[in-house]
Amino acid sequence: MTDTTPNNIKLFKDYHNFDDGLLVSFTYFYLPDEPLAAKIVLYARNERIGGDTWRHVEIVVRDVQELCAKVKGNQFNAISSSVKLLRFGELWCVDVDGTYLYGKDPVSLDEIRKDGECYVIGRFVEVNEVPD
Repeated sequence: MTDTTPNNIKLFKDYHNFDDGLLVSFTYFYLPDEPLAAKIVLYARNERIGGDTWRHVEIVVRDVQELCAKVKGNQFNAISSSVKLLRFGELWCVDVDGTYLYGKDPVSLDEIRKDGECYVIGRFVEVNEVPD
């Protein structure tokens, strides 16, 4: 298993941090002989390609240390801010649509825990476009 690759970071940029995209699903699971993992599926427009090219993107976080999903049922889950990929020491955080002080990225995991409503903290992150 590898750490977050430049391709993962590139996909976040290609999709403009999934701004105005949709949160399709947020699940957690265990694979045999592995610690907890989580998968976030987003539907967003690839800004690099241009036009109206929308695709599904999966973000898988492995060796999850913490997760939180405060969502309302029977509601459309549009991303009005962005999805952030943040590094804190040896941990990665994927934060969905968090709004933080002065509109800037959170500076600590404590800030995410206090104000975040949908996030996953883990050791490894994989980001992949889902083929149609």
